[in-house]
Amino acid sequence: MARRIPSLIVALLVCALSAAALPGAVHGQSRPGGLDSDQPIDIDADDLEVRQDQNLAVFSGNVVAVQGRIQLRAEQLKVWYRPASDDASNKAGVTGVTGGTIVRIDAINKVSVSSATENARGDIGIYEVAEQRLTLTGAVVLTRGEDVLRGNKLVMNLATGQSKISGGRVHGRFVPPKRKDGKTK
Repeated sequence: MARRIPSLIVALLVCALSAAALPGAVHGQSRPGGLDSDQPIDIDADDLEVRQDQNLAVFSGNVVAVQGRIQLRAEQLKVWYRPASDDASNKAGVTGVTGGTIVRIDAINKVSVSSATENARGDIGIYEVAEQRLTLTGAVVLTRGEDVLRGNKLVMNLATGQSKISGGRVHGRFVPPKRKDGKTK
């Protein structure tokens, strides 16, 4: 089983990098540069369980995935995959635990994705690989510097960079940049 785990780590990279792009896209800017996609990925968790009969790998307990300056934290990561025998075409290009394709990644409880300048938090994060769609739900908070967006649900299409916050009232606080003399511009 140890030989199969590194390919799973590639899938977790997809989740971490995708989620890290959230705040920049919501603020109407391009994805942040320097995502360090060529850097190694380190994952720490209290446990790892692979349920091959369910096509599922579960990291649990204080999960921390780090690649360069991007960090993903959650209490649990569930990685759903389609086995190689069921995978006629690997459209997403992400191989999984058994050499198949990663279909979906769920980050559960106390989900936080951060980079040097941005942070996204929520209760649950779901990344659907083929659709390149990331959904963050449950008391979602996006921050960049002093700017803060809050809502109940964030859906982001990573292919287009389009995002939407919905599910009740949405609150945004945008702080103008300060001039050198301390006043706002």
